[in-house]
Amino acid sequence: MKSTRADEGEVLDGAADPKAVEAIGRALTAHYSSLIMAPLPDKFVELLAQLERDQASRVQEKPDALS
Repeated sequence: MKSTRADEGEVLDGAADPKAVEAIGRALTAHYSSLIMAPLPDKFVELLAQLERDQASRVQEKPDALS
């Protein structure tokens, strides 16, 4: 098995159609933009709130910890 991913990438770079590359770029940009705009799952929001509470309680216990 002589071909590797690097070898395939080198071949594709030289043979890629610029219009196809542009279309893929637009599609990826649209996909990533939709991911960024998607709401966070409730469990993740709960975990972030818990982390903030834990950090606040640690700061109250040791007020000089931020110095």
